[in-house]
Amino acid sequence: MKKFLTTIAILALTVVAVTAQPRAIGARAGYNFEISYQHSLSSGMLEVDAGFSPFLYQTGVRYDDDGTAIPMTYHYGRAQIAAFYDWVMPIVTNFNWYVGLGAGVSWGYGEFFDVPHYDNQGKLTTYRRLGLPVGGQIGLEYDFNFPMNLSLDWRPMFNVFALRQGDLVPNLLNIAVGVRYRF
Repeated sequence: MKKFLTTIAILALTVVAVTAQPRAIGARAGYNFEISYQHSLSSGMLEVDAGFSPFLYQTGVRYDDDGTAIPMTYHYGRAQIAAFYDWVMPIVTNFNWYVGLGAGVSWGYGEFFDVPHYDNQGKLTTYRRLGLPVGGQIGLEYDFNFPMNLSLDWRPMFNVFALRQGDLVPNLLNIAVGVRYRF
């Protein structure tokens, strides 16, 4: 009976410790639209974001059976899930800056991936639907006196497994605004 009560007490203390950690859920909008979850840890913050980029347009050339070049416009998008660990440093009360590292998985969708592509020399180029991006994040965050925070960050990402064979597809313009509910 003593072991059972000790186990229940340890479990209750663990649940209280986990739920006492500040968390936030909301949206991050910029290059992508993402649902964002943050969980504070003793030395920083874990952030997990899942989202998508809307349909983008890519122009290219498709060759007909008789060798005629046909200019094309392809519509495509990308879904991604990414996790980052951020080190948070206070500037003044309720105003922080953070820097972190992370990685993710992205999946391309749309007609862009369903047709053959050719480069300027007429060589067939294949695109991969799967991407494995890694990158960093730096940003500013303001916590209001009510349960809400705002953030502005820059997240450059590089695919280590590129969408097009033989090239890395960097996303250096990933600047976004985040709005989250803290609980």
